[in-house]
Amino acid sequence: MKIVHNTSDQLILRSVPWFVAIMLSAVLLGVVAFGLNALFEGNVADTFWGLFAIPLFVSIFLIVFVRRDDLILDRSRNLLELQHSTFRGRTKVQHKLEHLQRAKLQSSRTSKGGTTYRIALVLDGGMDAGTHPVTPVYASGNSAKHGVETINAWLAQDVDSAQAQA
Repeated sequence: MKIVHNTSDQLILRSVPWFVAIMLSAVLLGVVAFGLNALFEGNVADTFWGLFAIPLFVSIFLIVFVRRDDLILDRSRNLLELQHSTFRGRTKVQHKLEHLQRAKLQSSRTSKGGTTYRIALVLDGGMDAGTHPVTPVYASGNSAKHGVETINAWLAQDVDSAQAQA
């Protein structure tokens, strides 16, 4: 996840699968171009596959796998908000920020022996106490680890004493 905004009052992290979205869109455009070429050449079977069947399949992948996740932590409103945006719409889950104990790193082993990671939030109060992943998918790289460190550092800030000194 990428850090979008980080102040003493608000922390916003965002995950956007740009690579997946761009690759699927490029495949979709390429297949449609193939289908249009087949249409102009009079090849009915290739036209069907290039303009209907394969684009439908790729579009389903776009709808299912392209999803933007936003994590908003706001001290002034005592709000923890998870927003998930897809082609099908937007959902929002809210908790009181005071129930957020910490962020932790969840890991998963891949079939090739590697490890992927995601951020999870540990809530210690309210009706939703427990561990909640921020994103449904695991990803390679250090972005999840960096996100966990950023969230925990933000939560550990002593905001009251910093304001009293000013």
